[in-house]
Amino acid sequence: MLEVVDRAGLARTVKWTVEDTKALLPNILFHSSALLPAPPYAEMTISRTEDGLRAAVGNEAAFSLPDGINPPLSYRKEVSTEQASGALIVRGDAGDLRSIAEEVVVLGNAFELRRDARAFAAAVANLRRAVGYNRLIYAPGIMEPSNLALLVYMGVDLMDSSLLAYQGSRGRLLLPEGVLSASEADWLTAPEGAVRHNLDAAWKELQLVRHMVRAGRLRELAENRAHSTPWGVAALRLFDREHYEHQERYAPVTGTAFYANTKMSLYRPDVWRFRRRIMERWSPAPHKKVLLLIPCSAKKPYYTSKSHRLFEEVLLSVPNSCAVQELIITSPLGAVPRELETFYPAAQYDIPVTGHWDGEERAMVKELVAHAAGFGFSTVIDHLGMESEFVSEVVDAVPTAVDGATSRESLDRLRDALLQACGEVEKAPRAQDRIEMLRSAARYQFGPEGGVLLDDATVVGKYPYLKIMDGKVQLAMLTPDRGMLSLTIEGAEKLRGHGLGWVEMGDFDLSGSLFAVGVLNADPALRPGDEAVLLRNGEVEGIGVALMSGAEMSDSRRGEAVKVRHKRRRK
Repeated sequence: MLEVVDRAGLARTVKWTVEDTKALLPNILFHSSALLPAPPYAEMTISRTEDGLRAAVGNEAAFSLPDGINPPLSYRKEVSTEQASGALIVRGDAGDLRSIAEEVVVLGNAFELRRDARAFAAAVANLRRAVGYNRLIYAPGIMEPSNLALLVYMGVDLMDSSLLAYQGSRGRLLLPEGVLSASEADWLTAPEGAVRHNLDAAWKELQLVRHMVRAGRLRELAENRAHSTPWGVAALRLFDREHYEHQERYAPVTGTAFYANTKMSLYRPDVWRFRRRIMERWSPAPHKKVLLLIPCSAKKPYYTSKSHRLFEEVLLSVPNSCAVQELIITSPLGAVPRELETFYPAAQYDIPVTGHWDGEERAMVKELVAHAAGFGFSTVIDHLGMESEFVSEVVDAVPTAVDGATSRESLDRLRDALLQACGEVEKAPRAQDRIEMLRSAARYQFGPEGGVLLDDATVVGKYPYLKIMDGKVQLAMLTPDRGMLSLTIEGAEKLRGHGLGWVEMGDFDLSGSLFAVGVLNADPALRPGDEAVLLRNGEVEGIGVALMSGAEMSDSRRGEAVKVRHKRRRK
């Protein structure tokens, strides 16, 4: 029996119960024999019997496998499935396997795929799609400390110690940072020393991986560890570029602060989704006639930083500044409209600032700036400084930054440019500006039709604590805690059918959160962290935050699916 405890995209920690014994996954099956007993900390073991291999959780048999599943392998290329006791062995794309009885699915040719990063990425993605979310994937013969985080990030739940022992017997010391060769004296006189080192290193790395899953930051660790080997770099890049949709289905829309320290961060599924949604869902309000390009800040959200407070002071000193659309230029997000600065991951990322932009970063920024400028602004003001060089390739702008964006001369030049540009366009009322700011946020969050939430509504409060009101009835609220719009029942009613994710529940009264066992069906567009409206017999029953993706809700029978915030009061 499986119960998912924590999620980090495709990675998760799982409580697995076998008979009366429980194990926490991801985990390592440590090979155990008279020659090399399993280490004392092993929670799961795999040992040879007369019939093949026996995997156990504690002393309870979990599943059995035939000989040949661990190296040496036959390097068979044909597609096949093979049933074993408690497990299904799959080689190649075997089609839909969601109806199988086995809880464990073995990627039978995992060891062979160490030679081909593209094939491995495809195999893991295809297997997860085939078996669904509620099966365990075991990849034998491939794990080292340097790739353990990456394997778990890609969706592997179980690994084994076979490669650790093999490499140790050859005098190779395996570290999370890569491979070292022990001296001849070290490993010939005591080969078990290298093996034990490798087992210990993998176990320590597993504890770190579990922690990072719980913290929601496994992607950072996977990026750092991937650089330890060429295979790791290739596997993660290919997994990102060729299997984005597969990852994005499970990538949360809210999360903790993280570092975008590597080039691979450009294609994190949550970061790439942000850029895609800007291209697909964002457009400036009709009264926004002046586009202002400004640099990002180290402190997030941007409005809390010293530099952006200075920019705000300049804007407030300019009549008709509501006609200005602020666009913050940054990596790895490209461009962040001011009204989306509290949304994940714009308020959570941190990057090393060097002043150097590589080719991919430049192309990303230019694409988003060109997209924004294409909405027909009367004036574009460039207050970027060093980024102006490549931004000027796609937009004709008035430069204002000299000696840094926050120097007195730069701020004076910015004010002068804004005075002229805003004085040439129609006056924009501030009350309408607040409505259109949240309408833009609603379109980004819920889709192109999400702006209907602001129809005939008013906005009250001081930014970033803003409420959307329909008379005296609150529809939604923006707070920096979540960074997105949180709906009431009335807001859910208004947005129903206009991009709001739905969950169809059974015909019962809610007493708290909605659990997966009570879900009949769910919107496949739902992502962890999304607002989710609960429908009971076609009527709105409640509103809350999705803790699973829609795909997982439909596939699961255990776990909390939606944390309910408001439920309909029944007489």
